[in-house]
Amino acid sequence: MRRAAPVLAFILLAGVPARGENVGTTAAPVLQIPMGARASGMGTAFTGLASDINALYYNPAGLSVMPWREAAFMFLKGIDDQSIQHFALGGPIPFSGLIGEGYTSMGGSILIASHGDIEINRLNPDGTLGSSESREAGSDLVATLGYSERVATFEVPIRRDTIRLEHTMGVNGKYIRSTLAESYRATAFAGDLGYLIRAPDQGFGIGAAILNMGPKMTFIEEGDPLPLTYRAGVSWRPRLPETMTLPARQELTLVGDAVYLARERAWRGMVGAEWAALRQFAVRLGYRLNDEVAGFTVGFGAGISSLSVDYAWNMTDALSNTHRFAFTWRFGRVPDRDREKRRKPFIESMPEREDLKGIEEKKPDLIDQPQRPRREVPENRRGAPGWIY
Repeated sequence: MRRAAPVLAFILLAGVPARGENVGTTAAPVLQIPMGARASGMGTAFTGLASDINALYYNPAGLSVMPWREAAFMFLKGIDDQSIQHFALGGPIPFSGLIGEGYTSMGGSILIASHGDIEINRLNPDGTLGSSESREAGSDLVATLGYSERVATFEVPIRRDTIRLEHTMGVNGKYIRSTLAESYRATAFAGDLGYLIRAPDQGFGIGAAILNMGPKMTFIEEGDPLPLTYRAGVSWRPRLPETMTLPARQELTLVGDAVYLARERAWRGMVGAEWAALRQFAVRLGYRLNDEVAGFTVGFGAGISSLSVDYAWNMTDALSNTHRFAFTWRFGRVPDRDREKRRKPFIESMPEREDLKGIEEKKPDLIDQPQRPRREVPENRRGAPGWIY
């Protein structure tokens, strides 16, 4: 617990970035557009849950929670011609981890955003229209690569029960490229850091993340900072009465997030819930607090075998109505017995002095074995010096 506490405290004491609506404060506002239809349907309160590939956006530590590999595609339709396509792929990998606790996962995503078209008019000296052309208003590309592993496991006795706490940690690296009016381009690199504590038997989780840490983006001369964001969230899956769980295997998940926008120095809040039956159908509801796009969000999900389809709608005013569609394919489930294989840390410590002394004093077995005497070769059979036979 001592090893995990400093990292968690560092994340919790930080604050979260500005929203994309204030484009004069931060660069690359696309980094603050929520990804994933499932998370969006729950008001984007996903930091303490982070149980699918969209953990790359909310909390990279959640990649270790996925027991299978996932490939997901999301399409977002905004106002006018604005649209976003987001593809993500990730899952468990056969590596025991840097610390040696297992449950390692990797994931990557590509985000492509288009912000519609603008018309550029050029005037003649006399004020008449000289020429007119249509250009793309702007576009963004964000490539993300993430890694997560379990860093510790503790059992905490409470009364007559024992709670098993699993600690996971994750990091992301991002490449960001933005274009304005097909003429001005800027690139930047950023990083994310996430931490997640889960009590699987009790259905409880708490997470924290710092997102979009990196230098400024400069288009011409002056640069704008990236939207530094700090998130903290909780999730709880309460035990339902047997009358609800037996007929249709129903599950209820409650989530809540607090977000601090570092550049705007403003707080945001999100709460949400998900009701699922047979692990094939889901209904989601969320609410965003103290936000420029505050209001209710709703979502639905349906799955058949390893395929699922999710939809989310942000029910705010007409200017910020957004519809998200996501398609997910889950494959290659990895059993827990394979993921929890432990070994010594990746960087193994040196042997103790007593062990080194024993190794130095030990003699090779070849020296202890008696050597056979060499047979003398008759002088008339010896070859000439320098010849190879």
